[in-house]
Amino acid sequence: MSLEQFFGFDSGEGMNEASFELFKEKMKAAAAQMAASKKEEGKQKKKEEELLKILLKFIQNSQKKELVLLISRALEQNLPANFILAIILLGNEEIEEAIGNYLKLQAGPDAQEKALIFFKEDETMPLKIKIELDIWMKNLLFQAEENPHRLVKNSYDIEILEDEDGRISEEKSMKIILIQLTAHVLKEFLDSKNFPNDYDSIMDFAEFSLKGILQKTEENLKNRKLLK
Repeated sequence: MSLEQFFGFDSGEGMNEASFELFKEKMKAAAAQMAASKKEEGKQKKKEEELLKILLKFIQNSQKKELVLLISRALEQNLPANFILAIILLGNEEIEEAIGNYLKLQAGPDAQEKALIFFKEDETMPLKIKIELDIWMKNLLFQAEENPHRLVKNSYDIEILEDEDGRISEEKSMKIILIQLTAHVLKEFLDSKNFPNDYDSIMDFAEFSLKGILQKTEENLKNRKLLK
């Protein structure tokens, strides 16, 4: 296929002057798009580096040994720093002060129960706690979209299975460290609010919530591919 055919200029006589000018405009637009994409990648890389610095400083200075261990193990799995920070943001003033409003979604002064999405039906939980948890969940969804490919890729363990007929299949399961980190942060938060909870239920809730976030992230990735 010639360049003329590829860009839709095949008239049987090659590319005339008008077609060539249009071709140059398309090339110019493509170059601008590539430059914008590289610039965005550079911004994202810089942001990741800054957030990683915040996490490493927290690991070095925090007295919360169990949380520090869980964060370290999550980083070892190459999970995005912004998503790890979004998880531990709940109820951790040290992190809130370090990042300000960098990752934080604001409820606003007029936040009401009608704005709730995730905890609206829970009548056992005080409104203030529901609002904080709801903002946290929305922020996790938002941050998942910052680096979706890496998050989805590194959030699962893949096991290769072979059946009796020799057919190969893959079975994926969410990495336990991601569930443990989320559950630990959630339990600490509820404990600080003197809200009754038990670890097993929180682990189930953490896995359920993360599964929903990752599925939504994967759906959005597929939709982007379809649009392209």
